[in-house]
Amino acid sequence: MVQRYIHALDEVNRMAAVSYRESGGNVENVIGDILSLLIAAYRHGIEDIADMLMYRMYIDLNRMNNAIYKNIDGKTFEDRVRDHMAADDPKGLQKLAESEYHRVYSQAEFDGAEDYEADTGLTPTKKWNTMNDNDVRETHDFLEGVSVGLHEEFHTVDGDHALVPGGFEKAENNAGCRCWLTFGVA
Repeated sequence: MVQRYIHALDEVNRMAAVSYRESGGNVENVIGDILSLLIAAYRHGIEDIADMLMYRMYIDLNRMNNAIYKNIDGKTFEDRVRDHMAADDPKGLQKLAESEYHRVYSQAEFDGAEDYEADTGLTPTKKWNTMNDNDVRETHDFLEGVSVGLHEEFHTVDGDHALVPGGFEKAENNAGCRCWLTFGVA
């Protein structure tokens, strides 16, 4: 699953670059392209949690919309796209697309785990995983291998907290995050 996820992030970066180049400055086209990616991210997250828990999952459209349009530091992904387009910042747009894909994917896995819990009465646990390389930030390296209950948050050394990777309160703990969760049932 991790390899499939990394491949998806590579595709996200390529698509963001192409969308930016071919948009002709049309912000709404780029927002539409990234929205399509985020819908795919949610679907991929649901598929992966279904595989991990060996349980058939369905997509709840309301939860998907909540994941996609989440406000972080008072902005949605659409606001951030507009900021990067206005600043003529294709690299920032690529990083945004990657970070938003990651955040939505992680939220979909969590949503699927909650559905599993509601359907079966079994509560999954979640374990934080990093890429274990030199690019892992200190706040996330601190979380490597930490397991918590499904509804418990992960707490970083800088005081931030999140239920899932990409779900931190501070944008700097989300941008460029490549961490992922593994789920299990005791």
